[in-house]
Amino acid sequence: MRKRTDRWRAAAACVALCGVLTACGQKEMAQDLKEPEITAEASEGEKGGESGKETEIAIENGSKEQQAAGTRETDPSGAGENGYRIIREQTFEANLNPLGKVTFVSYEPEAGENSTADARFELKDGDRTVAVLDGIYKDNNREKERFQKVEAVSFPDYNSDGFNDIIIICSYLPMSGTEAGRSEVRIYSGSESGAFTLEKGLSEAADSALAEKTVQSVLGFLGAGKKNEAPAGWKQAYIDYLQAQDGEEWVGYQLIYLNDDDIPELVKIGNSEAVGCMIAAYAGGSVVENQLNRLYFSYIEKGNLLCNSEGNMDSYYDLVYTMTDGQLSPVASGYYGAKDNSKLEFDENGDVVYQYEWNGTLMSREEYSQALNAVYDTSKARDGYAWEQYLSREQAIQKISEMQQ
Repeated sequence: MRKRTDRWRAAAACVALCGVLTACGQKEMAQDLKEPEITAEASEGEKGGESGKETEIAIENGSKEQQAAGTRETDPSGAGENGYRIIREQTFEANLNPLGKVTFVSYEPEAGENSTADARFELKDGDRTVAVLDGIYKDNNREKERFQKVEAVSFPDYNSDGFNDIIIICSYLPMSGTEAGRSEVRIYSGSESGAFTLEKGLSEAADSALAEKTVQSVLGFLGAGKKNEAPAGWKQAYIDYLQAQDGEEWVGYQLIYLNDDDIPELVKIGNSEAVGCMIAAYAGGSVVENQLNRLYFSYIEKGNLLCNSEGNMDSYYDLVYTMTDGQLSPVASGYYGAKDNSKLEFDENGDVVYQYEWNGTLMSREEYSQALNAVYDTSKARDGYAWEQYLSREQAIQKISEMQQ
């Protein structure tokens, strides 16, 4: 009986032990079957970044426009290298011509508030870096301001060459803390080789011209989305030409129609009489320059006649030109003034007595006026520009961009 009781007790103990082990196994199995935790990386495709804010990126490939939201991280932790880290909400996949499907990666400097390091941007194909976009400054550092955030990224084909370009808008805060922050436009032109070139002059022009900097306002500045939207041919030639101008030497610009075609001539207005005015014309696929004497001139619109009328110290001239293949050619010339301005003579009305010469022939004042008007009808003439009512370089670029091709 004792043996039987011991045997029963042993069996009961066995059953109890098995029960405990079974319960433990069920608990572990339940933990294994529990729904996985959603990480920031897993949710980015829906929420557009760890902040949960949705980010829309305009992607244009040829004539097709797509809207893509979300990101694809090459490093789930967001950690970068060399003092940079990935900006999750501005890292995403894009289908760019001619590169195909790539990942656009935005990096921000990891250093503290006093850091002058700027943002950095790359295009990746898997782990391979396809392109690193040039920064605004050679060493990618800024002296007086620090990077705040990437506000927008877009991939239009703004010049309609069949290859995607890149527009980036970043914001910056001053290091001093005494001034307001600002936004800055970067425009990169794409190419057949898949390389992207920073259009620094065009970017600076957009910055100066636009009060509100958005992708749409930049595209409007570039003239994209309109009939004949590509600033090609004479438009692009003038834009490139304007971007290279010295902002101190030339105080303003004007567009005139000298000859009877639909391409305007560009007037450059110097900062002094010594610099004078210059007429730039598009011909033969390039911009041709024509220097005038001093600042004043008039022209007959669509009449292909221009008169450079100027002078000083009692010595004056009227030089009449016509334009052929972008070059101004002389038609006639007249000069008038005093023989010796230290010994001026006056008529009965108190006017200075001048000598008049037209095409090398001496004549009276009345004859000179008749000769001039026989070649250049002054009643039809227009001033080349109005002083202090001319266009700035940025305004001229914008106006050309918006003109019909």
